[in-house]
Amino acid sequence: MFDFITIGGATRDIFFKYDNLQKRKDKKSISGSFLMVPYGEKMVSKKVFYAYGGGAFNASTCIARLGGRVAAVCNIGSEGTGSLVFRALKDEGVNVSLISRDKNNHTGLSIFILGKDNEHSGFLERGANDFLKIEKISYLKKTRWIYLSSLTGESSDLIEKVFNFSAKKNIKIAFNPGSEQLNRGAKYLSGYIKKTEILILNMDEAKALVFSGGVKKIKNRRELLFELEKLGAKITVVTDGQDGCHLIIDKKIYSQAAIPSPVFDTTGAGDSFGATFAYAISRDFGVKKSLKMAAINSSSVVSYMGAQDGLLKLNQIRRSKWLSEKI
Repeated sequence: MFDFITIGGATRDIFFKYDNLQKRKDKKSISGSFLMVPYGEKMVSKKVFYAYGGGAFNASTCIARLGGRVAAVCNIGSEGTGSLVFRALKDEGVNVSLISRDKNNHTGLSIFILGKDNEHSGFLERGANDFLKIEKISYLKKTRWIYLSSLTGESSDLIEKVFNFSAKKNIKIAFNPGSEQLNRGAKYLSGYIKKTEILILNMDEAKALVFSGGVKKIKNRRELLFELEKLGAKITVVTDGQDGCHLIIDKKIYSQAAIPSPVFDTTGAGDSFGATFAYAISRDFGVKKSLKMAAINSSSVVSYMGAQDGLLKLNQIRRSKWLSEKI
């Protein structure tokens, strides 16, 4: 029996670092600026980092480091890159028996260009991630919890199957919906959220979800959390970058400040927070302590390049100066 089965994506991530690239402010960009890359030139990077990403990969690695028994459900290519992903998960102690190898599609690939302030622009190929299937849904009965992260393309069809099966087998779900699910709005997601034990969102996602449900205006964070609770999840967690995170359960709000740390790369911070919190709740550590543990782990992750190098083991979190209570 597993503590968790994680369902989602797995990718090979490559980071190219360039300290001499300039930024240009422009309202046409969502971020408010463009990274200026010379067109038609070859740019040699003196710093290249190789890592892995994807919701299933990040969450399962996080839970395995914390000591959990975890299996990953993801779809990777049959080529060498897929073999690297497979081996990396196995080396972390993640059960890989539920991973599928796709002969028709390449393993998902992400290439990031980092500027001098370590903000990144990414080029993404979803690849095999778009074609995840679970041939025998009954395999999911081997777990107490499911961590369900972003699903793209045809893989999105799995969401209904996973929720229906979990409801029949009393398996709890921690749900971290991706952009494809959130873009379909509150009406589409409401049936799933009502079956969710832990809903995990960032602040922008939380606002978009509430507004998609017909709410016209939110006065403050407290009002936002109460609107989110109406959607029906038992616990709703909203991360907010340097402003920490906030949670609502049974109409009671909890907040946790961000743990101070040098920020080198924010890739994987959300996955580490969500997976740590879900695992801690599954171990009955309580809401406050679980929030603190998640904040400690995510603050460590952003201090390293990539989504896994900074992930902590449970004993490391126990020894953290930020954790006042023993676990």
